[in-house]
Amino acid sequence: MILEVLKNIGIGMLNGTFNAALGYAKSVDKESFDVYKFSQTVIVGGIVGGVATAFGVTYEQAYEWAATFGVIEIVERAKKFVWRKFLSKYFK
Repeated sequence: MILEVLKNIGIGMLNGTFNAALGYAKSVDKESFDVYKFSQTVIVGGIVGGVATAFGVTYEQAYEWAATFGVIEIVERAKKFVWRKFLSKYFK
């Protein structure tokens, strides 16, 4: 079970990386690369992948659940906290 969860977290993170890369590729002339925004997409992808495994649902259903219950907003706020408190001095 734990290996299945870890596998799906990894798949979710890869999916998040792919989606983030596609997002920047389509707006390359309008927006510069931002590691801050990119990281959120990867983190959310991992969480959604883990949720999908834990509840035995598809990735799409898990993403819908995460959006409905505010998980994505919680991740955004946690990421902002960690970024501002610990990482912003390294990525200026």
